Amino acid sequence: MLEQQALVTRTDEQKVFIKSLQGSACGHCLKRQSCATTHYAHLLPDREMALSSPLPLQAGDWVIVGIEENQLLRASFIMYLLPLLLLLGIVGLSGGDDQTTVPLAVATLSVSYYLFYRLQNGFIRHLISPPQILRKL
Repeated sequence: MLEQQALVTRTDEQKVFIKSLQGSACGHCLKRQSCATTHYAHLLPDREMALSSPLPLQAGDWVIVGIEENQLLRASFIMYLLPLLLLLGIVGLSGGDDQTTVPLAVATLSVSYYLFYRLQNGFIRHLISPPQILRKL
């Protein structure tokens, strides 16, 4: 199981809203130096995730959130490998020359990523279980 620290930002009757902080293998993220990932994380908006929790939590509590490795692999397959397989299948079936293959490939990837983006809330979240709150710190 992959684990990450998260901060409880707010709660309601049924859900706990958490915000995960950017982690780092080298420990420099808190110092805001040494790699571009930290800079990109500050440009992107903070996102909250709503989870159900068996623990009594309040805003400001720190928790450990975990997700199974196979769930992460399944999500990676759906979001990255499936559009590429779709691309190879459509381009392979077209059997065209370079003038039709390149625009068809770009169109296929664009449409598949757009569809996955639009369907991610309904389709993908039913195939992949959400992270779980494991324990309170």
